[in-house]
Amino acid sequence: MEDLVLTIPLQDAAFIETLAQRMGWTMRKRRTSVERFINSCPKTPQMTDEEIQAEINAVRQGL
Repeated sequence: MEDLVLTIPLQDAAFIETLAQRMGWTMRKRRTSVERFINSCPKTPQMTDEEIQAEINAVRQGL
């Protein structure tokens, strides 16, 4: 399977949805994909602010 981003005029959306159904393809809006990603993220941070800052400083010093 290949994930593609396709930008189409709004008036063609119904045609593309019909085509996708007939071809057995899965179609979802970009917003839905972003929302799924956000919902899958942990609700509590795995690093403290101090740990994040230490990581940033380590990368900057390594450059």
